[in-house]
Amino acid sequence: MVGRSARPRPANGIVMLFCGEGWGKSAAAVGYAVRARGSGWPTTVVQFLKGGAWNAAEISRAADLGIDWPVLSPDLTWGGLDTAQVAADAWDRARDVLGRPGPSLLVLDELTHALDGGWLDLDDVVATLRSRAPGTSVVITGRTAPDELVDLADTVTRFELVKHDGKRGILAP
Repeated sequence: MVGRSARPRPANGIVMLFCGEGWGKSAAAVGYAVRARGSGWPTTVVQFLKGGAWNAAEISRAADLGIDWPVLSPDLTWGGLDTAQVAADAWDRARDVLGRPGPSLLVLDELTHALDGGWLDLDDVVATLRSRAPGTSVVITGRTAPDELVDLADTVTRFELVKHDGKRGILAP
């Protein structure tokens, strides 16, 4: 266990949805992953759009904390890979985690993009999320969100883009 002491897990877990055109959805989800792992909860991050090169620093630090963050693509999925296959592989990994009794938090980063692109079946995703193992909470991110995911989620936060200057000075080379 990492951190002070394990917090009690919600009996049924919750589903949080971060959507909208604003930046920071994935960063917020990773923040929840760090918080959950710091509280002793098993935590997994599955990405449907961004690959290893996109998040190398986050993936490295996540490993140090004991967060399971499988790299399913070396780069962005639209960078020449079979996007439907990457999404299917990511969903297979997520489905496995959702079926295990142990995990307390699963981040499904850019899941809505995979749904919007038609790479995954919405009905299957919703049914699987509804039947997840007790105590497993899920954070879903992506720009757009179908009504079925909004209805399923316990918490929905819309990120609005007000102003953006390309992270200049923060991550720029």
